[in-house]
Amino acid sequence: MTTQRRQHGEGSLFYSEAAGRWIGFVDLGRDGAGKRRRAKVTGRTKAEARAKLSAALRKVEDGVPVGDQRTTVADLLESWLANPPAQAESGNTIAVYEWAINKHLIPALGHKRLRDLTPDDVESMLAAKAADGMAKASLARIRSVLVRALRQAERRGAIARNVAELVDTPAGSVRKSRSLTVEQAAALLEAAKGDRLEAAIVTGLMCGLRPGELLGLTWSCVDLEVGTLTVRRALLRHGSDLVLGDVKTSTSRRTLRMPSPVVDALRALKRDQASERLAAAAWSDQDLVFSTGVGTPVDPANLRRTFSRLTTKANLGHWHPHELRHSAASILSAAGVRIEEIADLLGHESIRVTSQVYRHLLTPEIVAAVEPMEAAFGGTAS
Repeated sequence: MTTQRRQHGEGSLFYSEAAGRWIGFVDLGRDGAGKRRRAKVTGRTKAEARAKLSAALRKVEDGVPVGDQRTTVADLLESWLANPPAQAESGNTIAVYEWAINKHLIPALGHKRLRDLTPDDVESMLAAKAADGMAKASLARIRSVLVRALRQAERRGAIARNVAELVDTPAGSVRKSRSLTVEQAAALLEAAKGDRLEAAIVTGLMCGLRPGELLGLTWSCVDLEVGTLTVRRALLRHGSDLVLGDVKTSTSRRTLRMPSPVVDALRALKRDQASERLAAAAWSDQDLVFSTGVGTPVDPANLRRTFSRLTTKANLGHWHPHELRHSAASILSAAGVRIEEIADLLGHESIRVTSQVYRHLLTPEIVAAVEPMEAAFGGTAS
């Protein structure tokens, strides 16, 4: 007698001596690779297992996704991270995914079964991190990564809905930007004299480049005769490698006129680098302005350590290289430079971005009502 093969949407139920439980399977057909998919249910009694099996079969009949009942949130996130979205080519983007998944999502939610994850679980996790002082931008990144991973699970039929999309990002803490005063910046430049990265610090401070833009700058983008530099690429981390990739946004591609101290610092650096090139047994010819002694990229971690050492030497305490950019915005604003020009220097898409990110550093100048009021009521500006 020929045994009839079980069809898609049918179930089976049996008792497992090894597991000491009743086990049921629902046949879900085959996936795109031709592999048979099944959903598993278990119960301490036959009635309990049969009820779960019937519920799963009803979902199949109703077209509701039925995933592997044993899959955890960690299983999903690890699988998703191993095969991230095709558009996630930037090493920085992958680093954000890894940070959100390994540092936050798996420790907080990884133990939960995927089918049991609720909006309350996600909301509680984000609320706890907000209570610990996490900034809203970081909370939004964590939620975004979870939404993307669950969206993939939803498309593949592992879950019926994306619970992370039902949750709002909490307010979180607001971390105020910090900037050097002119006097502090002068002390830093004095402390940096003679350091290998002196020119990088001078350029970062006076041109407002992001650390990645600074370390990704190439000599082909620097015109010392005209006195301009063009930002086209940025140094990105891709796994364990440092590579030159696209800048953050289209408006980040910009050409800046360099202040004379920057031109002088880069001229001196180019002379020193030419000597290093001749002395090196091998030179990595990546055309980098700021490089190691053999022409390879400067690791951002080394830039951070050097910068912190120099700010400490200048009696300023610990600072981060990104605060050179903050300092550029603050010093220019205090000198009366218009916010539109500061936005162009920093490569922001609009002055709204500049005013939001650097709102604590920009000097407010609301003077439109002064002359009309004085004309109407008399008096002169104090």
